[in-house]
Amino acid sequence: MPQSKEQKAAYMKEYTKKNKEQKAAYDKEYYIKNKDTISARVAIWQEDNKEKRFAQLKVYREKNKEVFKKYYENNKEQIAAKNKEWRKKNKEQQAAYWRKKKYGLLPEDYDAMLEEQDNKCKLCLVEFNDQTITNIDHCHTTNKVRGILCGSCNRGLGIFKEDIKVLTKAINYLEEHNEPI
Repeated sequence: MPQSKEQKAAYMKEYTKKNKEQKAAYDKEYYIKNKDTISARVAIWQEDNKEKRFAQLKVYREKNKEVFKKYYENNKEQIAAKNKEWRKKNKEQQAAYWRKKKYGLLPEDYDAMLEEQDNKCKLCLVEFNDQTITNIDHCHTTNKVRGILCGSCNRGLGIFKEDIKVLTKAINYLEEHNEPI
């Protein structure tokens, strides 16, 4: 039996090489018997090591750029279909991702804003429902989130270029020409 670290490593390498099929069968059997435990352990490790995993994945993808590129080229349609299906099934998850990416708005912050606004548009007070597409109103200079608006109010602010003077003129204009119904 080998004694030094190097001898042990060489012995294990040789042993593994000779017993490859037996080891594969043992590993498969072990995995089947302990699938739930292994999955739980892996999930915990992945959660605890997110940054490390993403760093490793980034390095791996960088090293294998051509392989990924070739795979994508050969499977474009299937990938697009799969992504489309995922987006269709996970609309809220996707919306939360973009709110976080674009505005730094966490799901709990978004929910708190909706609750603070009584689940209504901050301007016209129309109530949001499952069919309503909400819009994050934000300052285009600072990117600071101001509130959650319905599509009409958000577009209206955009059309007036968020200019208070122009909006004030529009209000004055409507007040001047307001005819009773």
